[in-house]
Amino acid sequence: MLRKSLLLMTAIAAFTMNVCAVQIEVPKEQPPVPGADASIPANAYENYRHINKVAEQEAELYSQFAKSNPKNPPSTPDKLNLEYPGFSKSLELADYSQSTVVLIHEGDKNIRLSVPNVSFRGDVIEIPSGKEGPFFAVRSLSAFLVVGPPHGKALDTYSESKGKYMYPDLRNTSWKFMSDNARVMYTEFTPNDTKTAYGITYGGWVNTEDPYQDQAPEVVMSNYIIPSIESLAGLDSYSQIEHWGNFHYRIPKTAKLVSEAVENERHEVRTYEDTGVKIRVIRSAIMSKETDNTLIKVPIIYYLHKYNDLETPTQYAVVWNNGIPGSLVDAYKPNRESYLRHVMKDSVYYYSYRINYDESKTSYTHKQLRNMIEYVGFDDAARLRKEPQWREKGSYKERLENSPVFIPWYMEWVKLLTQ
Repeated sequence: MLRKSLLLMTAIAAFTMNVCAVQIEVPKEQPPVPGADASIPANAYENYRHINKVAEQEAELYSQFAKSNPKNPPSTPDKLNLEYPGFSKSLELADYSQSTVVLIHEGDKNIRLSVPNVSFRGDVIEIPSGKEGPFFAVRSLSAFLVVGPPHGKALDTYSESKGKYMYPDLRNTSWKFMSDNARVMYTEFTPNDTKTAYGITYGGWVNTEDPYQDQAPEVVMSNYIIPSIESLAGLDSYSQIEHWGNFHYRIPKTAKLVSEAVENERHEVRTYEDTGVKIRVIRSAIMSKETDNTLIKVPIIYYLHKYNDLETPTQYAVVWNNGIPGSLVDAYKPNRESYLRHVMKDSVYYYSYRINYDESKTSYTHKQLRNMIEYVGFDDAARLRKEPQWREKGSYKERLENSPVFIPWYMEWVKLLTQ
């Protein structure tokens, strides 16, 4: 979201006071927005790569451990560590720095936002007939996010402060904040181009030793989540939806389908071209006992190895479309050959959406192409999301599932907010 012009900011300031941050204005006699930090740029949310000092320390320790304790027989990461010095550190940093993107485009819902934090699990809470819903929830290690219809009344008993704010392209904006053992912040708003109102809750513990996200929930909400809120209606100005069976995706309006083919007797491929842009959408049947390619760690390992991007600041995110997760890889190189990859699945197929482009040759910006490739959907999304969507597997997932805190604490909040 671009900053308003200096002239517009001056005009707004004439009618407001208590400017808490560059990107958030506070009406007269309203309290400051919790966590707002004027030192954080308004477009900081556009960067999916957020690495703190704890992550750097953890990655270095893991790298030293991997070098001195190779497995026998060597694992895939062990082999890559021998082939590419520094691979293990890059892998760890990529894991810690991944972000979460939430898109909702069902019924009258049409919104997108992002969070500089991981997603270990996602849940969709369907609401009984006659009530607004559903609610979309994701869980990181020490925080949770809930997006859906306005649901701030549940916080009235607990919130210690509340207020209003103004932000470009949003109206009817407000916030509530509670600080106890956990810190929870809620915001409510209506995008300017719609009549649909939304509520977002983000909360968790303040853990300065968390390599995934060491900032307080109110700092994340005020400086990253709120600025990232966008109506998806803007995508219609330069892209269109294509359908492929149960699956749909977006391509630029000016792109042309140049071929449809089958590769390696398994992969069905649609290829589109536009000036400075080449798009491949690949569909392949899910095989039994096959590695789940949509788990974020799988494409992280694959692309770090394939392109040897140990030094390129490649970005990674789990993208939730109507409660269905996919993994995004974004290697952006200004005015050079860059690539975007988004992998997701339904109950029958894997889908890999790939864009190669040179920003110096195309009329589309990096952000426009990334927003476009993030947007996918499934006709049977309601069926696919009935069970919790885990982004981990194996022993780590088992530990999270059996934790007396990880799921119970999260689900109590979800239950409270969606009643």
